[in-house]
Amino acid sequence: RTRSCTMPELARDEQQNSAPARASAHAAEATDGKPRSRWSSHTTFLLASIGSAIGFGNVWRFPMMAYSYGGGAFMLPYLIALFFAAIPMVVLEFALGQRLQRGHVALVAHIAPRWEGLGWATVVGTFLSAQYYQTLLAYCLVYLVNAFRDPQPWAVEEAARSLSESSSSLDGAEASSGLQPGSGEAGGETEADAALAAVRSFWREEVLQVSSGVDETGGLVGPLCGWYALVWAVVCLGACDGASSIGALNKLLMPMPFAVLAAFFARAVTLPGAGAGIRTLFSPDFAAIWSPSIWVAAVSQLFFGVSAGLGTLTTYASFSPPSTPVGRSAIIVSLSNSAFSLFAGGTVFGFLGFISHTTGEPLESLVQSGPALAFQVFPIAMGLMPLPQLWAALFFLMLLNLGISSAVSMTSPLTTALCERLGTTARRVAPPLHLLGFVSGLIYVSRAGTYWLTLSDHFVPMFLTIVVGLSQCLLVSLAYGARRLLESLPPEDQRLAPWWAFCWQWLLPATLSLLLLAQVIHEGSSPFGGFPGWALAVGWVYSLGPLLLVPLFYCAHARAHGGRRGGGVMGAVRAGLELGAVRARARTSSSAVPEVSRVALASNEMSRVAPPVDEDLFSVVVLTESERPGAAPQSEPDHAKGSNEMADG
Repeated sequence: RTRSCTMPELARDEQQNSAPARASAHAAEATDGKPRSRWSSHTTFLLASIGSAIGFGNVWRFPMMAYSYGGGAFMLPYLIALFFAAIPMVVLEFALGQRLQRGHVALVAHIAPRWEGLGWATVVGTFLSAQYYQTLLAYCLVYLVNAFRDPQPWAVEEAARSLSESSSSLDGAEASSGLQPGSGEAGGETEADAALAAVRSFWREEVLQVSSGVDETGGLVGPLCGWYALVWAVVCLGACDGASSIGALNKLLMPMPFAVLAAFFARAVTLPGAGAGIRTLFSPDFAAIWSPSIWVAAVSQLFFGVSAGLGTLTTYASFSPPSTPVGRSAIIVSLSNSAFSLFAGGTVFGFLGFISHTTGEPLESLVQSGPALAFQVFPIAMGLMPLPQLWAALFFLMLLNLGISSAVSMTSPLTTALCERLGTTARRVAPPLHLLGFVSGLIYVSRAGTYWLTLSDHFVPMFLTIVVGLSQCLLVSLAYGARRLLESLPPEDQRLAPWWAFCWQWLLPATLSLLLLAQVIHEGSSPFGGFPGWALAVGWVYSLGPLLLVPLFYCAHARAHGGRRGGGVMGAVRAGLELGAVRARARTSSSAVPEVSRVALASNEMSRVAPPVDEDLFSVVVLTESERPGAAPQSEPDHAKGSNEMADG
């Protein structure tokens, strides 16, 4: 911290070390003299961040996880994790991106050069996640093309009509209709079951052409492979121009999903049995709340939902001016994601309740893991709407809108990192990078693709996002300094600065460490999904394999610099300890030494004993109370009263 002073040279130091001046200097340094791509407005930045947060997983992953982990009991850990983990993490990533004006990899390399591999592990892991995420969009394209057929291939026309008639007759006169649950009459349960069987048959036999197991690849599914290639091409176009193309894409796509989902929700709540389905989703099973897995699931769902720990938010924030407030933006993005998830969950389980009420099939048997929840429930819902072709087209366009904006946000961090490293443009990097992503992700459009998708969706959000989030908190706390980061934020964000610092330095590291350890133990004792051991091993490698880049980059950096200390987290810790020792020696010096000379003594000795960690980590001018204009002399300097400006280190 810098205090006013009458000495000209120290006054110049004060001006140069002020937070706005340092932010401007970092911005100029980060861009290397080149104008950095910017959002056209703060609203565009919010839309892009919300588009990254709200995606396909809100429609199928959140309802499935909420139901699997105790229904209403899942909501308690979810809401706690929202306010005590997700929002502080989003604030951290927004603050880092805006403060340093760099993509995620360059940002990590600037904070701790030896740990640059952590940045690359993050963006590579996110890119690998995009490979299976694009598969979901390919499914949407298959359904979108078939939505205009009459009759639609996933529906039995007569059964859909009988289901539609039952929605009105069951309200007041269930006995007079032939669709009483479990009646076994030919006009009732048989036709309802036929509609459900038709939806499942189209999903498994026409779209997936699924094999018998994960060990039987069975070759590629031709039509699905073609749609997969088209999705990668569209995502590549969205990533080619950086912030400008991403912003334009989200302005066009984001408003539609809310309107379409609202229409489906309005229809769902009017159906008999919908209330029971919604109550099932939110009815708590308090026995599940004591399981560590429910807390890990809540945190991972939120982190993956808001795109925390993926390198996306830091990259997007780097396109915003350094003076943009981050706290309010983080709250808006996080609450929008959670509100849409709850909205989608109520809609899905409203229709599930109606289907269970009509067919007599237990709701537990209707809830399936993976994207089948969306691709089997909503096609039946479309048969209950007037003009089913129109509503089917709108629904799958909505899923595409949600998915494309999220998919672009998942490939952009690696694209930006390569552009900054190679000194080139996104138009040159994006095409070959996305082509590589398409070719290496073809396993997801094979006949065993649905098994690999389920496996990847379990391991990546559950482990990679938590590991990366924990690492970011440690880097900021130990290498950069939480207080230093917070002091660079606009005044609007300073009110909650102590809370953010507490979360980053203590709450998040402790919580994420415990949850990660508990989940690793749980995975070892209860293997996931009945997969064979070799497939689970592949899942572990897929989720944690990118972290192998961390020791590789660490060793490469150490070798390039001849093993010299500094530049990393431990270098910052050693520097902080040595600085404390230097100050202790300065305090024990002769009392006749002037105060400013003591500071100079500490600075000179610090330059001799401390490793070079960060070029401005120690650029702090410490002035004592006796040097302020008109201040009375004091026997003890202010910096010797236990105030340690390097506490963050």
